[in-house]
Amino acid sequence: MYVLNGMKTIVESYEEIAAMRMRKVKKSVLQNREFLSGLSDIYQRVVITYKLYASKKHSRSTKKDWMPVETNGKTVTILLSSNTGLYGDIIKRTFQMFVDNTINSSSDIVIVGRIGRQLFDSLHSKKEFKYFDMSDNGVDRKNLTEILSHILQYSNVIVYHGFYVSVLSQQVTGTFITGKILDAQKDKDVEELKCLIEPSIEDVTEFFEKQILSAIFEQSVYEASLSKFASRMVSLDIANGNISVLIKKSKFIKLKIKHMTDNLSQLERLSGISMWT
Repeated sequence: MYVLNGMKTIVESYEEIAAMRMRKVKKSVLQNREFLSGLSDIYQRVVITYKLYASKKHSRSTKKDWMPVETNGKTVTILLSSNTGLYGDIIKRTFQMFVDNTINSSSDIVIVGRIGRQLFDSLHSKKEFKYFDMSDNGVDRKNLTEILSHILQYSNVIVYHGFYVSVLSQQVTGTFITGKILDAQKDKDVEELKCLIEPSIEDVTEFFEKQILSAIFEQSVYEASLSKFASRMVSLDIANGNISVLIKKSKFIKLKIKHMTDNLSQLERLSGISMWT
């Protein structure tokens, strides 16, 4: 009984901490979704404008996809996991989606978080990966800078992470965070910018190419954190409910044993009286 009450107190404390952290990041994450959506729309128009400019300026060039930011032409897939457990099933579901879309591909792999590394090591895969640490309590600026400096060299960057829908619903998603992929299916629907662009279209496109990647990747980290905290809160609430049920059962068993003990004592007293009469 004392053990169950102690566990219940611990679970309730962790649940409250998860709820506080979720509320802390929820508002900014939801607001940034709208901001980045608008930013992506502007970036699409910048890219289309730049492509039209580049096609005229470099019409004789043999390079079909000329961009101001030089990349290695490769794809990298990133798994955002966690350093600790108690996050429900969101980490395992994210990992499963990551594996299903990556294990047989030729893309390079980046894993963020110790749990993700342990899960990938358990596959005994021969594929190599680059590992980065990241705090579960928010964006770790130092490690974030290291990750960005590594992935900026790639042409295509895909991030697999949890996605907050509601407190009771967490989904997993793969976010394409490079402009070359983002604009792949939208060229026909995006209009060219008809304005003066200073200092030049190359400089503006290069700035967007770097900043859009950094902003969307950072948003993906916040999205992963929000989904993890929400998933933890729900799983701990379920655990709290299960512990409450066990406490009720334990109380019932304790009362049952007490009644049985009292009955045996009463029978012994009655037996003693009958012997002396």
